[in-house]
Amino acid sequence: MALKSSTKMRARNLGWPEELIDRMDASVLKDATAVNMTLLKIDADRAAKFLDMVERDPDRMANISLRFIQTKSELGIRAKPGPYGLGTPEINIGSYGQAPDFWPYENDTPLGSHPGSDNVAPGSYTIYDKSELWAEGVDHMYEEAIRERWAPATDLDWTEGLKTLPEDVERAVCQLATIYSSHGLVEQKIISKWLEQMSYGYHDVKLFLGTQVYDAGHKVEALRKRALANGGGLGQAPLGTLYRGFYGALKWTEVVTVLDIVYKSYELTLFEAAKDIAKTPLEEQMYDLMAKDSRRHLEYGKRHLVWYMQHHKNGHNNVAHFLGRGETNLSNELRHSHVEREALVVLMGNGAKNAAAGIEKLRKLRQQQLRNYIDLLDSIGIDRTPFLNPGLVKITEDPLYV
Repeated sequence: MALKSSTKMRARNLGWPEELIDRMDASVLKDATAVNMTLLKIDADRAAKFLDMVERDPDRMANISLRFIQTKSELGIRAKPGPYGLGTPEINIGSYGQAPDFWPYENDTPLGSHPGSDNVAPGSYTIYDKSELWAEGVDHMYEEAIRERWAPATDLDWTEGLKTLPEDVERAVCQLATIYSSHGLVEQKIISKWLEQMSYGYHDVKLFLGTQVYDAGHKVEALRKRALANGGGLGQAPLGTLYRGFYGALKWTEVVTVLDIVYKSYELTLFEAAKDIAKTPLEEQMYDLMAKDSRRHLEYGKRHLVWYMQHHKNGHNNVAHFLGRGETNLSNELRHSHVEREALVVLMGNGAKNAAAGIEKLRKLRQQQLRNYIDLLDSIGIDRTPFLNPGLVKITEDPLYV
């Protein structure tokens, strides 16, 4: 097919000889294919070899268009490794690091690319607004999660880290492990369910949340192994009223609020109380590792709420509503789940015979949990004290209050 004069000019600018241009002009290749070859900056020798293939099999090679080169994406990008290698922050440069406030594509178009005219099949996404899921610096948080990953099978000392415990203490350890492994399973399911609805353009958030799913998974693994490794066994399932806030959330930001703010704040404070609840070196290490994960999840929750309140028109009012629902479900769980609070009383008293001392330590734990929760919200500009769920306040006075 005849080449346009502009195409011939492109070829000459690349140093293609006139003989090669004439061969191209007389071949079955379309002008658009020749243009794409020049845009690829193919030198004369490579162009000649390609043309040899075309002339040997013209019917088949006529279908080659090299159309992929016709892209609107930014070219010439050279990402440079950072202190931890070529991480996600290092490739978030130029237009490739600019997630828009609203994602315009319904399909699996990655950030920085654009769909072709024949790529129109819509996906299952429902979240297209950046304010609904974004958190500043989430790419760095993803890299941190990858660097700090751990495996319960090899990073915990199952051979030397355990010791024989009194029956009541061992059963209390296993009961607590049962409850929080159950929480981890639900955490996995809830986040995984919502991941499918998040637009592909916000892949940094999806990558980070993938690590939270993984973290929840090895929390389940570690706690179940602990329950089965020292003569105890799994205990009773948790009450489950906590999960109503997770399953009943209608917005992703509500999930973040009830899971990564309300619940995680209390979970983290419990894990940080390892000196009172850990009875073997293995448990001390296990709670320390799980606390590191929980801090990261809590940090995403904080950063997302800040972004949401700054960029969503009803952000502050919605968050207040979400917090109220999350606190109600957590309060009902902590007040009515006798298996958790009684296991904590035994652990903190170092045996059922010291129940009075255990109750007093549990009261102090509940106080610290509520204090940390209030301080967390204060740090992002939310004064929650006047609106706190009364049940959460009551158990700081009497941890056995129902």
